Amino acid sequence: MAASSGGKKQRNFLQLHRLVLDSTRVLRAKFDSFVPTGTTLQAWLPSDKDLRKAKLSDKQIRHIKQHNKSEMFDISVLTSLLRHFCYKADLKHPLWDETDNNKVVPSLTGEIADIVRIRNLRNEVCFICKHLMLDNFIHCACTCYYRVTICKILY
Repeated sequence: MAASSGGKKQRNFLQLHRLVLDSTRVLRAKFDSFVPTGTTLQAWLPSDKDLRKAKLSDKQIRHIKQHNKSEMFDISVLTSLLRHFCYKADLKHPLWDETDNNKVVPSLTGEIADIVRIRNLRNEVCFICKHLMLDNFIHCACTCYYRVTICKILY
């Protein structure tokens, strides 16, 4: 009985992880829609000083500057860029700081609510990953750590 329960938990976890990966693509597409056609990402990005105000670390800023495609950014970077540079008018919206998805109720609609839900789900899944005591860790696409066999199933 325990083995089938464990198998179901693993399948559920893999489905959650797949949801996080798929939702990351949605965030990237949303972010990319703010960069004008024909403009490079580097030309569109604000100054390093403004990126620091967006609570990005020097390491994250260097990473952003080295890559001209949002495909290389994780959810935390995408969320910060969306909040501080794409949705500037809503920068102080209280939802941005909400970390409990139970409080981002279904009646709250709109892009900010959806972005916050995705970020919170990713944080929850990553929290679980970081606390699993597994061998053979590798770095995964959503910046989580998984056992090699789990990642092989996902990719």
